[in-house]
Amino acid sequence: MSQKVGLRLPRLRLPAAGVVAVLTAVMSGAQPVAGAPGDVIADIVVPEVYVNGSYGIAKAVAYDGHNLYYAEFGGSTLHRIDMPPPGGPNQVTGHTDIPIIGAIGGIMTIAYDVGRDKFWAVSADGTVIYLIDKMGLALRQFAIDQSTLPGTCRQTSCSPEVKIAYDRTDDTLWYSPDTTRRVYHFQTTGDLLDDAVPVAANPYFDVDVPPNDMNAYCPVGSWASGIATGGSSIFIEVSACDYYFEYSKTGALLGAIPRAFATSGGLTCDDRTYPVSVIWMREGWNGHIYAIEQPRAGACVYGGG
Repeated sequence: MSQKVGLRLPRLRLPAAGVVAVLTAVMSGAQPVAGAPGDVIADIVVPEVYVNGSYGIAKAVAYDGHNLYYAEFGGSTLHRIDMPPPGGPNQVTGHTDIPIIGAIGGIMTIAYDVGRDKFWAVSADGTVIYLIDKMGLALRQFAIDQSTLPGTCRQTSCSPEVKIAYDRTDDTLWYSPDTTRRVYHFQTTGDLLDDAVPVAANPYFDVDVPPNDMNAYCPVGSWASGIATGGSSIFIEVSACDYYFEYSKTGALLGAIPRAFATSGGLTCDDRTYPVSVIWMREGWNGHIYAIEQPRAGACVYGGG
C-alpha cells in the first residue's frame, strides 16, 4: 500500500460503462462548505505520531452525530475529539482518551451504530467482531474464519487488515479485507458456534467484474479498502486511487467521485456537521482525517442510516 499522499488536481478519465455519473471537482486544499462533490471540506490533524515502528498505519474512524472517534491499528485506546470547523488543516480540540477493555490484541477499524449507540469493531487480525460502548468496554460478538469465506476475497487469501461498515437498514455488517475484490455481508449475530452468519439474500458482491469494475479510474485496478454505508448505497475507498466509488448493495457501480488525495483507509459518514454531507476519510500514514463531500445531500447518513 502506498504511503504517499498529497493534495493535487484529480485526473479526469472517461466514464466506464454502467456508471451513472462522474462528478468532477478542482481541488486546492480544504474548500469552503459551498463546495462540490469530492472536495475536501475540512481537514483535521490528530496528535498521535504515525511512523513505522510506533503507531504504524492507522485506519479506525467513526462519527456518532456529535464527535469523531478514532483508534490506532491494533490499539487499545478509543480517542474522542470535537468536530473541526471547515477548512484547515485544523488541530484537534476536546481530545479524550478512552481505554478499550476486553479486545484482546487491540482493534483495527470501527463503525458507529446509532441504534445501539455503540461501535462495531474488528480485531487487529481481522478475525473477531466486537461491540464497544462509549466507556470502552468491548464485548466479543462472533468470529470470522477468513479461510472459509466464499472465494477467499477473489485472491489467494484475505488480508488481515479489514474495514467494516454498519448497515442499519437491515442491521447487518459489511466486511472488507484490504485490497479485496469481494466485499462480504454478515448478520450482527453469530451462530451457535460463535461464527459469522452471511446474509443469505446477498452474502457478498464483487468490484472487479465488468461493467462494474474500477479499471477506467484506478491505475491499481479494481479492489476495495475503506467502506461506509448509511442508506441505499455503499461507498468504497481505494487506496492509491484518486477517486472514491458509490456501489449498490448488489454490486452495481453507480458513480466515481474525484477526490484530492489517493491514500486513505477508514471511512465514516456525516450528514450533520456541515451544510453539505461529507464522508470522513482517514489517511493512515500522516495523521490527517479529511471530510470529503458526498455526491449528493444525505447519500450516506451517519450511524448506518
